[in-house]
Amino acid sequence: MIAAALRRFTTAGLAAAALLSWCGPAAAQLPRFEPLPSWSPADTTARLDTHVALDRFGDGRSGWTADRLLVDARLPFGRHGCFFLRLPCLRFDAASLPAAVRWPGITGPKAGEGWPGESVVTGVGQLEIGAAGPLALPGLGSWQGAVACGVPLGHGRFYPFSTSGLPLRVGLTRWLPLAGPWWFGAGGVLVLHGGQGDDVLDTSAFPDGRHLALTVASPSLRAGWEARHRAGRREQLVSVEGSLAWGAAERVGLRAEREISGSSDRAAAWSAGVFWRLGPRPVGKTAAGPKPAAR
Repeated sequence: MIAAALRRFTTAGLAAAALLSWCGPAAAQLPRFEPLPSWSPADTTARLDTHVALDRFGDGRSGWTADRLLVDARLPFGRHGCFFLRLPCLRFDAASLPAAVRWPGITGPKAGEGWPGESVVTGVGQLEIGAAGPLALPGLGSWQGAVACGVPLGHGRFYPFSTSGLPLRVGLTRWLPLAGPWWFGAGGVLVLHGGQGDDVLDTSAFPDGRHLALTVASPSLRAGWEARHRAGRREQLVSVEGSLAWGAAERVGLRAEREISGSSDRAAAWSAGVFWRLGPRPVGKTAAGPKPAAR
């Protein structure tokens, strides 16, 4: 009984700290990361599904837009655990305001005068690999943990969407039941950078720090609030997504995100897109139809 009360007190304290410590004006923009995977009892598809998303990012202040195809492939291990690999393909249009003009301090010694030179960049962004799964913390019950590391396959011209840094992220999330099919999640992420992948961008373009997130989720709906604080730079975002079953183990849905507190130099005020969760065929079931003839 005492342990259960301690678990709930810890989660409530984390949520209160998020609301009290993170509200306030932001100082500058931040490189963008996708949320770390965190399985909850509200999830109805297997953890070894593949996620494919098409997203559009926009910002009226700067005129920046970005179109992204994100592939998130997962391989299961243990109970509710997975290895994952994420790879984005991007088309980034900085209009007439490239990153080096908006943030002169981010350029490194090899940027050169006039870098990056072009307004529209298309290519493969930064590869991210990692693992996620349940963790039993002494006296605190069951949590979901995740770790992810970025591989410097991107390049500075995508900054701040998917670039050439060497980020390491470690996260924890606690899920608690609400009413009916709804669950509440509270979590935090520590962001550390091993440095820049090249000398085009300065180390100040890759700040260390932390994120906090609160989520309410059901099998078909999810809403979240996230606050990011890295090296004195702050921003807050809200997101909502809804999905429908499509086939035996697949889902298709819509997702939108909006910045509610951030600097005038934000990378994007909003994003919207469609996603597919392509789950595996249930174990022990095979497709109907004749067997192939032997050769």
